[in-house]
Amino acid sequence: MESKTICIVAPSLQGGGIERALTTLSSHFVKRGHKVIYIACRAGKHFYELDSNVVFREPSFVHTASSHHKLLNYYKTIKFVRKQLKEFKPDTILSFGDIINPLALLANRGLGYPIYISDRISPKQNLGRFKNFMKKITYRKATGIIAQTEQAAEYKRKVFGDDINLRVIPNSLRDVEVFPDVDKKNQVIGVGRLSFEKGFDRLIEAFAQVQGYEDWNLVLVGDGPVRSQLEVQAEQLGMSRRVVFLGMRKDVDQLLAESKIFVIPSRCEGFPNALCEAMASPLPCIAFDGVPTENLITDHEDGLVLKDGDIEGLSDAMEQLMNDEDLRDALSRKAISIRQRLDEEKIGDEFLDFIL
Repeated sequence: MESKTICIVAPSLQGGGIERALTTLSSHFVKRGHKVIYIACRAGKHFYELDSNVVFREPSFVHTASSHHKLLNYYKTIKFVRKQLKEFKPDTILSFGDIINPLALLANRGLGYPIYISDRISPKQNLGRFKNFMKKITYRKATGIIAQTEQAAEYKRKVFGDDINLRVIPNSLRDVEVFPDVDKKNQVIGVGRLSFEKGFDRLIEAFAQVQGYEDWNLVLVGDGPVRSQLEVQAEQLGMSRRVVFLGMRKDVDQLLAESKIFVIPSRCEGFPNALCEAMASPLPCIAFDGVPTENLITDHEDGLVLKDGDIEGLSDAMEQLMNDEDLRDALSRKAISIRQRLDEEKIGDEFLDFIL
């Protein structure tokens, strides 16, 4: 394939699912011989590392959280992105994120470069009137739209019409390190941002209901706005010693390998990256059916899938897996096939096929 110039418009290079996905795609595009420019819309501490061949740009101004400055931040971001597009004259643009996509589309206005966008949150998640309005007036200007799941694709067609150029491409699976000789601990693990939609309060509630397994702990990896509330909840349930908050960690693969059960208790998800990585570890995984699990996890085949919000069912499922090592092993052996289905090169090439 002839070498092309690809501009990637991202929220930042800080920790997050979008950044993880875009840094992975950046590396793949470079390996395929393309020139890649990673444009971060927000400056800040870098959590992920880019391939050394990727050109990186981020603004010099600092975003402020106050609502008074939001419109100014948006204007400055659009101006910054537009400057990069004019400099690099890309053959194609790839933008991720419900907030970033409208800004990238506005930055590209009048320049006419092909631009492909993808939302990364669940269609169930309400962004508010202003952000929904911005999407409504800009999204149809996109050359193409990428949905992570069939559920998300159906929503996009309903909102923007059947004539949009739409393709379903799941996230690729990053290279999850395996630790075959690690000593397993009696622990259930959850990984993700500690925010309301991730549902870790449901996991803590269910874990507290498990009877007879006081030698098991619940480990939560991640940080976020409801951490203090979750810590209070654990204390009120008498579980403060058995619910461990580790914060942001870079050794997630080892923490997964040390665990025996993984739970994703989310109320809504765009694409369950943490679930896929746990399956690849491999671990027996439990998910609610409110999470988009099509083509990822099948109940009682490579994991357990419960009715959304069934706290008692989640407690029973954890207890069942705690008590049955053979079932844990059987589910894990099937779960690891996620590595082939979401192979990094396979998914990366699907993106290139669409955006080029």
